[in-house]
Amino acid sequence: MHPHGHYAVHSLLTEALAYLAEHPDDAVVPHLHDLLATLVVQLSDRDQLGGRPCSLGLVVDEAAACLLNVAIPQRTTLPFDPDVLARLAEVDRLPLPGRRRLLAAATRCTAPAAQQ
Repeated sequence: MHPHGHYAVHSLLTEALAYLAEHPDDAVVPHLHDLLATLVVQLSDRDQLGGRPCSLGLVVDEAAACLLNVAIPQRTTLPFDPDVLARLAEVDRLPLPGRRRLLAAATRCTAPAAQQ
């Protein structure tokens, strides 16, 4: 992925982490894929995905793959793996603090300094 794509993925994961931090009740937190899809549109509308336009679907897929690679490092997940949604649903079953920890780790992995 190009550097602008890494920035977009990092921005999306950061926004998802902030969302989960603001919503401590598990009952009101959407599934991770739904959350990522909603937040990427909001970031795009606010021009916060970097300087170059990119596929919003690809940004969501990359963020989901990164999150799964942090959650299950023994199995490399690619953005277009057919089972990403099912595997992300497994992460949804974790308690909210566990999902926050995974998002925090994925955010650190995609930080601009980590990409150099």
